[in-house]
This record gives sequence, structure tokens and C-alpha cells, in this order.
Amino acid sequence: MKPNFFIVGGTKSATTNISYYLNEHPQVFVSKLNEPYYYCRFDVPKNFKRSSMITNEKNYLKLFKSAKNHKAIGEASSVYLHCPSAAREIKKDNPDSKIIIVVRNPIDKCYSSYFSFKFMNLDKRSFDEKIDYYEKKIEENEFDIYNFIEQGFFSKHIKKYLDVFEPDKIKIIFFEDYVKNVNSYINSLLEFLEIFDTIELKPQPKNSYRIPKNKFAEVLLNSSIFRKISTRIIPTVERQKIGEALFVKQTKIPEMSKIHRQRLKNIYEKEYHDLSNLLGTGLPWNDFQ
Repeated sequence: MKPNFFIVGGTKSATTNISYYLNEHPQVFVSKLNEPYYYCRFDVPKNFKRSSMITNEKNYLKLFKSAKNHKAIGEASSVYLHCPSAAREIKKDNPDSKIIIVVRNPIDKCYSSYFSFKFMNLDKRSFDEKIDYYEKKIEENEFDIYNFIEQGFFSKHIKKYLDVFEPDKIKIIFFEDYVKNVNSYINSLLEFLEIFDTIELKPQPKNSYRIPKNKFAEVLLNSSIFRKISTRIIPTVERQKIGEALFVKQTKIPEMSKIHRQRLKNIYEKEYHDLSNLLGTGLPWNDFQ
């Protein structure tokens, strides 16, 4: 069995939330492994490591072996949107597939990405240092899958999909609108997947900013072995529930400074207009209005 729809991004834009709700429908099957990264394998270095990543076709297709009479079969890997080769390779393997894209104010998306990295303890650099680092990567035309600055240039990434997929195969929604009316947007996505029976949604835990509950939890969460094993054997939503019960606690992300917000606004000012022109509509991003 092969997938026929993909939630390709953007990062930190409710893609896990959307996949959870779609999977609640009896005619929809979504891979229990979130972010398999399969179509990123052409763009990352050979020594790239991620616990959820699958590079072997046989193992990738195993993700969908439990799909039986489902009308829509899919997976969610938010990094597919900005991976240079993903659109082309998805089209080559799954020519009739449908693509779901969620776009979010890149200023907020960058900040959320930074704190996600901070929780994962991937590096200790400040927000300014990370912006400097990723801007330099862009200037040097060097692809970095975790480059949260590059990820926010939605128009150029969406164009890659429009170049290989028919417009009616692509559904684009705004994160800011989605979170205000989840039920309506899930139904619209089901309709996009040609499923016309609505369902009553069960609340899903929000993927808010989390920190370790204690030192033991911090050590365990920083263990690559622990992360790899838990990712492989425990589905994403169940893993989140276990984590929130035993290892992490929710807290609020510190408010972004006006200086940082202005810096990112300067970076994305042109992108705001480019994306608005591409989509032929205004964007619900107050920073640029």
C-alpha cells in the first residue's frame, strides 16, 4: 500500500494536530510514525541522524501496511515543504497524491522553532546567534534541514509543488485561521481528500512549549538512545501523552522582544508580499499590515 496524500508543512504549524484529527476518520489512515522524513533523504548529508527518519523504501511502505479499505492514506513530514527535492520525488513515486500545506506567520514560526530546539537541547546558542547562523547558510546557498529562517520563505517552497502538481491537488490553509476554527478546517480537508462524511472531533493535546519536569527527566530526554527507541515503538500522540504525564510540564514561551520581532519582520517583509501575490489573497499576519 502506498500513500495518496501528504501533509508537507510548514514546520511548527499544527501539522501533527491536523494528522491526528484526520486519522480519527474511519476512511483515513495516517502513519503512526510522525515525520518519517523519507523524501528528505536526497537533501541531507549521509551522516544525518534523526530517530524517526526512514531511508529504505521497504521500511517506508511498512508504515502503511495496516491500511485496508481506507480511502485516504497519508503521512505528515513538515520538512517536505522546504526540502529541495521532496516535491519532485513525491510526485515521481505518487503521481496522483494530494498535498496539504499550512502556512504560518514566519516570525512566530521561527520563534516557536527556536524554543523547540531549545527543549530538545540541540544547542545552546541564543536566538540572535541562531538567526545569524541560518542567514549565513542562506547566503552561502547551503541547505540545512533545520534552518528555521529558510523555512519561512513559503512562496518559493510552494512554487516547487505548484511546478509538479496540479493546483487542484494542493490545499493551502493558514495556521492562524485553522486554530480559530479547527472543526471547519478539518472538514474542508476531508472534503479535499474526497471524504464527505463529517466526524465529531476528540480534543487532542496541544503541542505547547514544554520543559523537563526534573533532572532525571532532563537526562532521559537528552538521551539519543531513549528518543530513538521511544520514537520507533510508541506512536506520536501516545508518546506526547506519556511525556506530559511523566517527563515534561507545559509552560509559556517567553514573549518575543520587539527588537527580535522587528528583525524578523525585516527579513520577511518581501516574502509577505510575494506569498500574498502567489496565493492571490491577503495574509492574516498583523506584523506586516
